[in-house]
Amino acid sequence: MNMKTMVGVGALVLAAGACGAWGAANVWQPEDEHPGKKYIAEYMAKASDPNMMANYMKAGEPGTAHEFLALFVGEWDAVNRMWMDPAGEPMESKGSCTNTMIMGGRYLQTEYKGDMMGFPFTGMALTGYDNNKKLFTNIWIDSMSTGIAPSYGNLDQSGTAMTMIGTMDEPTTGEMGKAYKQVFRIIDEDNHVMEMWEILYGDPFKVMEIQYTRK
Repeated sequence: MNMKTMVGVGALVLAAGACGAWGAANVWQPEDEHPGKKYIAEYMAKASDPNMMANYMKAGEPGTAHEFLALFVGEWDAVNRMWMDPAGEPMESKGSCTNTMIMGGRYLQTEYKGDMMGFPFTGMALTGYDNNKKLFTNIWIDSMSTGIAPSYGNLDQSGTAMTMIGTMDEPTTGEMGKAYKQVFRIIDEDNHVMEMWEILYGDPFKVMEIQYTRK
């Protein structure tokens, strides 16, 4: 048997095996019950729903969760404290913050200015509430990094504290997608606090706190 014949026979064997496996699968799973085809059929039914556009518009409407975000709107003085060692004294710096609602009340835009570890520092965040995910969402960028840090979370039962779990790339250790926790606490209409927590190694400990006071 020459090489060409061997290749041809091998191809036939593989084809027969594949057909046999598919045939066996169909014995246990009729074509109209195949999960992949059922999924597509369900998806197409949703896509052809005459209420699809109304559902789309409803999902994009700001609601009570967005009213909560609007509580942070305004001009704020900020005191920033950072802990390199949880048992040590924090480094303290000052800054200011401007929060505005944008996109028709759908997102809270934060612009922060101050200094960090003796260097000028600016940061920007967008915080929203995703009606589809049923979660608050946040992205953060600043002048000391080139990455975008996303986070997701929700309010506690008091309705005054929002906890979010995020990921960031840590240049000092090379960790990619390192998880962290943020907590936003409303003290009263003129005061709120943002805390950032290390949550991966041992007991969680606070690494940063920013106290905001309305101007």
